Amino acid sequence: MKNKSFRIKNLLIAGILFSFCANLEAKEVSVSDFGAVANDGKDDTKALRQAVAYCRANPGTTLLIPPGVYILKDADAVKLEQDALAGKFGANPEPVIYTPYYPYSKGLDLSDTKDITIIADGATLLCEGWMEPVSISHSANFTLKGLTIDYKRKPFSCGDIVAIENDYFDVRFSPERILDNNMPLMRMTIWDKKKNRMYPQPIYFPKNEFLGNNIVRIFYQIPKDLLGANAGILHCFHFRPAILIHQTENTIIENVTIHSQAGMGIVGFDSKDILIKGLQVVPAPGYYISTNTDATHFACCEGLLRFEGCVFQGQGDDATNVHGYYQSIISANGNEATLQVKAGTYTHAQVLDAPRAGDVLELVEIYTLKLVKEYKVEKVVRNEKAFTSSVVLSDALPVDFSKYYLMNITKLPRLEFVNSLVNSHLARGILVKTRNVLIDNNVFRNCTGTAIHVGAEAAWHEGTYAKNVTISNNTMIGCGKGGGSQGGASGIAVIIEAKDTDATYLHDNILIENNSIAGEDNECGIYIGNAKNVTLKNNQISNCKKDIYIHSATGVNYTK
Repeated sequence: MKNKSFRIKNLLIAGILFSFCANLEAKEVSVSDFGAVANDGKDDTKALRQAVAYCRANPGTTLLIPPGVYILKDADAVKLEQDALAGKFGANPEPVIYTPYYPYSKGLDLSDTKDITIIADGATLLCEGWMEPVSISHSANFTLKGLTIDYKRKPFSCGDIVAIENDYFDVRFSPERILDNNMPLMRMTIWDKKKNRMYPQPIYFPKNEFLGNNIVRIFYQIPKDLLGANAGILHCFHFRPAILIHQTENTIIENVTIHSQAGMGIVGFDSKDILIKGLQVVPAPGYYISTNTDATHFACCEGLLRFEGCVFQGQGDDATNVHGYYQSIISANGNEATLQVKAGTYTHAQVLDAPRAGDVLELVEIYTLKLVKEYKVEKVVRNEKAFTSSVVLSDALPVDFSKYYLMNITKLPRLEFVNSLVNSHLARGILVKTRNVLIDNNVFRNCTGTAIHVGAEAAWHEGTYAKNVTISNNTMIGCGKGGGSQGGASGIAVIIEAKDTDATYLHDNILIENNSIAGEDNECGIYIGNAKNVTLKNNQISNCKKDIYIHSATGVNYTK
């Protein structure tokens, strides 16, 4: 043990010394050099964090994590989990634990790193306590390959439906967690084992009765052929993601698997150029839920955001949502203003979204989201404590500024989502609120919501309207019959959510071609609304009441 400790100490000292060398050559180290041993059942947290500290001190390092299971345990994270499950944060922990700058535990803190590669093929981080397992912040040229993230205790409970009556059904929950009256029981989803898909309708905060022997009666009507199906219930909605990508440049996530997380899988915020290749957000073997909310979520990013060869299943919201935030104008005097994001869950990274000098902001009407004018940002002062930014713009704002939002269109990435599978989960497959988009050669199967949703959402303060979007060569089967359905569409909805959407032709230059859509008696296969310059051709649509529904759109060119 002395020799091992001495070696670790020497490695850390060497790392500090080497970091001062201008021409340091790339180095390769293993977590085993710091004392982490796979599959030994011991807590590897200290060793893993020491390995990460070495990487921070040594730009250009490749860190190897050999195959096997590593325990990542944090005392504060365990206490937070215990407090949440004991009901100390109320029936819904989210308003407490998912708020701006709320303290949380980082499993592996990879902030302020440069030119780091982690190769973890066959390695699993088995987390104990609700945490952010991998935190990548203020970093450049970071690559993570092959890692699996999972939790020893899932942030949900599940069991089989053992009885169904007209106004209730009974669930015998797994003995891995004994449910009680204090525990938050939030959203229930049901996996139909016979059809191998998620039942389209979720149940929120179900009225329940504890019957003993971990059997819970749920007072809600469901079809009787769901007897034997698996019912899972969340103990929280949003919390920290499994992987955070924050203020990074050139990040690669490759062949990573996320089995569970008390929140989203990946959150990307205020970052540039991200490649997501071979990602799998899927349930662990024997389970039917993966992440509690979105599989991935990207806001206020730049450059290219590309998904390639990914698989998503069982998550509690969209496979991805890509957008910027509509900033509310708190006060304005001429060309000076104070801005704030007033989204229901603030920013999904729970840190300030502020424009930068040189960014271009669009002024849009709140009721319609119509563009009024563009401004260039000349000066910015950030105020994290007040969650606001003070800006000087290139021109004066309207006197009735409260009728408008400002949208930073500089922080909108190009999006490519290709060659991927989105299989049976809650809500939409892809939610697009950005510009210059390619969605090509994917399969969407049994999403409860519309497979592809192109649309700004005023109520969520998420936008903006899309431009230059190509949706091609995709297969969409059995989508849009439950939570997250847009305009009754099975396959594709191009739409705006605002108070007044009549004659609002916002989405621009949309090409939808060579897609196959098989609905389940949906109102339509494709919904086109609030758009101009739309081309639809060679799309095969079946089992929908209408192939195409058009509302408030102009310049639509439709050929079968």
